[in-house]
Amino acid sequence: MKNPSQRVRLTIIAHALATAFAAPAFAQSNATGTIFGQVANCKGASVVLENTATGARRTVSVDASGRYTANSMQPGAYKVMLVCDGSVTRALDVEALIGQGVEASFEAIQAVTVTSRRPTIDVSNTNNGAVFTARQLNALPIAQSIAGIIQLAPSTTRGNPRLGGDSFGGAGVSENAYYINGFPVTNVYRQIGSTTLPFFAIAQAQILSGGYSAEFGRSTGGVVNITTKSGTNTWEAGAVLQYTPNALRAKPEDTFYPNTGANPATDGKLLTYRGNNTANDVFGSAYVGGPLVKDKLFMFANVEMDRFTTDYISKNSDSLNKTNGWTERATNTPRYMLKLDYNISDEHRLEFTQIHDEYKRKQQNFGFDYATLTRNNVRAGGTTGDAAKTDDSILKYTGFLTDNLTVTALAGRFKSTYPQSREGYVPGVYQVSAPLGNQVPGLVYNNPQTIGGTIQVDNAEDKQSTLRLDVEYKLGRHALRVGIDRNNVSSINGSELAGGGTYYYLKADPNEPVTGGRSPASGGGYGLQGYYVNIYHQSDSASPKTDQSAQYIQDRWQVTDNLMLDLGLRNEQFTNKNSDGVAYAAQRHMLAPRLGASWDVRGDSSLKVFANAGRYHLQIPTSVALRLAGNPVHVDHYYTYTGVDPKTGAPTGLTEISPPLSAGNEFGQPKDPRQVASANLGATYQDELALGFEAALSPLYTSGAKFTYRTLRNTIEDWCDQRPVDAWAKRNNISTAGYGMPCLLVNPGRDNTLTLDLGRNGKLVTIPLTAAEIGLPKVKRVYTALDFFLEHPLRNGWYGKINYTLSRLEGNMEGQVHSDIGQADIAATTAFDYPELMDNADGLLANNHTHVVKAFGYYQLNPEWSVGTNINIVSGGPKSCIGNLPKALDVNNNPGGWYGSATYYCNEKPAQRGSFGRMPTDFRVALNATYTPQAIKGLSLKADVFNLFNRQTVMATDPVYNSGKNKVSAYYGQVLGRAPERQVRFSAEYNHKF
Repeated sequence: MKNPSQRVRLTIIAHALATAFAAPAFAQSNATGTIFGQVANCKGASVVLENTATGARRTVSVDASGRYTANSMQPGAYKVMLVCDGSVTRALDVEALIGQGVEASFEAIQAVTVTSRRPTIDVSNTNNGAVFTARQLNALPIAQSIAGIIQLAPSTTRGNPRLGGDSFGGAGVSENAYYINGFPVTNVYRQIGSTTLPFFAIAQAQILSGGYSAEFGRSTGGVVNITTKSGTNTWEAGAVLQYTPNALRAKPEDTFYPNTGANPATDGKLLTYRGNNTANDVFGSAYVGGPLVKDKLFMFANVEMDRFTTDYISKNSDSLNKTNGWTERATNTPRYMLKLDYNISDEHRLEFTQIHDEYKRKQQNFGFDYATLTRNNVRAGGTTGDAAKTDDSILKYTGFLTDNLTVTALAGRFKSTYPQSREGYVPGVYQVSAPLGNQVPGLVYNNPQTIGGTIQVDNAEDKQSTLRLDVEYKLGRHALRVGIDRNNVSSINGSELAGGGTYYYLKADPNEPVTGGRSPASGGGYGLQGYYVNIYHQSDSASPKTDQSAQYIQDRWQVTDNLMLDLGLRNEQFTNKNSDGVAYAAQRHMLAPRLGASWDVRGDSSLKVFANAGRYHLQIPTSVALRLAGNPVHVDHYYTYTGVDPKTGAPTGLTEISPPLSAGNEFGQPKDPRQVASANLGATYQDELALGFEAALSPLYTSGAKFTYRTLRNTIEDWCDQRPVDAWAKRNNISTAGYGMPCLLVNPGRDNTLTLDLGRNGKLVTIPLTAAEIGLPKVKRVYTALDFFLEHPLRNGWYGKINYTLSRLEGNMEGQVHSDIGQADIAATTAFDYPELMDNADGLLANNHTHVVKAFGYYQLNPEWSVGTNINIVSGGPKSCIGNLPKALDVNNNPGGWYGSATYYCNEKPAQRGSFGRMPTDFRVALNATYTPQAIKGLSLKADVFNLFNRQTVMATDPVYNSGKNKVSAYYGQVLGRAPERQVRFSAEYNHKF
């Protein structure tokens, strides 16, 4: 170097420098990073980029205008060296970030100063999101999970606790795509969540809430893009031990019956006692990395184990069987990751990643007495062990064939299995549900079945194989990127009610007909007083398959020195198949245009104005086939009774007051794949527009704002209404006598063409129905938001960022799930089953949170002490009231009334969605302090406090208004989820470099 002191100054500020020149065109991948820049006063120059950790080098030429671009760079630290006349004249140190561009320009040396230049803005990027490095994640007090990282990003909120998952830009929790090292790891069965890798194996995490390029699809929510750590030329090893003790955990709050005003026997009384609950968490992680062959072959391995033990009251005070009301549970989550990197040469690189993600749970059940609020030591049965095991294998090749041509190829597969054991399970013994207000005084109601809900089928598994090829080529001011990919997915899954069925004891007006039948009084027995029972059967199982493929082309065009356009077009195909491999739903040639623009206003990367617009498609997962392409059973059967067996809880003296009923004609018969979906079924898709700016206000602060508009244009849902089919058949003189239509996949609010066997003789009839004939409203989900941020880059010993989002989410469709009622039947919720269920459904949706504030940062007090904070303030979501169809509409056996409390009517009046108040504001503050003693190099001790003020905010309540006919449910408004109580986590980490 010509001037060592100037080189040092350049190294310190390089990541924050802005230049007087615009970024060149390049094809930027969201799985890698890009380094670009401008060279002044150097003829015939080249630029050498050296990975400072592995020594891998890449040389790129400088074009006639002085620009250079190096795309598909592995994220990490690089020394960027300018070579003039065969020797290195200057160098800069930069960090390549996943999915972003970083500028390393070589101006006239005298122009460089430390104090007068603003931090740089990435003018090469038009997407909406954020990138977090391992250093940031380690410094901040966050949950060590992918969900913990997601909640740092703008335009993200937590999903309803009954479903889990995260909402991006108002979308449902099943609408996100997850990638690790470029490989899709989204859960293929329900599309909620993903494979999880060891937390300390994460190098960088990119969280995109929209605006992503044509390279990525299969998401109408957001994208989570993670790169893992790799070995370097220096061997290092380390270990982390963490402990979250129960002694410093706040007591969880009890749950009480809501004050409905209609249930004096229960209103305001204790429902679930939680005062004796305990929880301890111990976490350990160890890692090692280094060169197997210096400069050539590297490895990094990380293994972790989390053991969470808890004792808790597992039954409510109204439970009929408290012999298993106390649970001792131990949950182990062993994970590991192995990463191998092979630099074949400067032009060719191979990467292999192996991930193992496992969840194992074992529990023992004992009795609990609500009268004394104490447990006993009498062992009861129940589910004693279940697990989920996932293994991902990923192989990726990158070839820099010329300065202008880069090829990447990826092949991967994963497999998930779900072993389960059920000690004490009693097959054939039905479950019993009998809320206190629905019990006949003097009768004994018991529930001997030790397992509640459903149990999964044996040999359940999910599999996916992926192939992907991307080619990048630079042509003057154009950077072209084309690619293809294909995912082949298969599942074996399903469930049935534990014991085979459930007795639901109900009470209503004795003279009001039950759904699809007669009044309780007509059946005699206790029906004369309004007491009756629903004997319910449910089972679903299938082994479906899904093929997903896509092709795309993208052009990043540097129109002028200051203006870049990102033009893309994606074409996707989705095919869903039943257990026999026969397609029952297919969408072809789904074109998704993407347009982005970035304007470097001043030409020095200090002010960027950007925009993006695009269309995004979403597939339906394999879980849809359980009911729509399998042989499901969902049958209600109503009776009156004269007694109850005190041992089994079974009703005696039964008198039938309805025939067997199934809203979707699901009595266990196999479904013809030709008859379960509209012949012209279109995919779910959403259109998005975003406009924003980012500005460097000073050397220490950057800020920005963004406006986002998203609208759901089309969706896929099941529809169960035979009335329009009967009307069409009558107009065409076709008999439907004896025909029972199953639920079908359709596009609500659009014309749909059905093929059905109306005569039950194997002859299919084509039935074209207009949107008006079907009677369903058009799908609506509109998200509008304003995002603002202010950021202080890591300088002067501290980093900080604050985001504020003002948004509104309204419509008649949350997405593929219905979190208000905890329904995760993807694309097969109660929405759009019948037009009556959509009355008053247009309103504020579940993921509407008007105000969201996120503030986080860390400060280095001195060489040994640092502190960090993470503040998350989210205004509460809307409340709804979901009740019975009004009597005036529930006539002539209206199928809209078959579901019971499932319409947006309450107390015989319209109940507009989201108009019954708001949940309280969720206000969480987390703090940490880290001590790094200089006397013991490599050691750090840390304490994190989560939910500092112990605000156990209500996150979800029960919106179901009725229980049976004309009876207000004792649980209407019941708390169904809270923010977790205050916790303290202690950590010790030791790292040693050899």
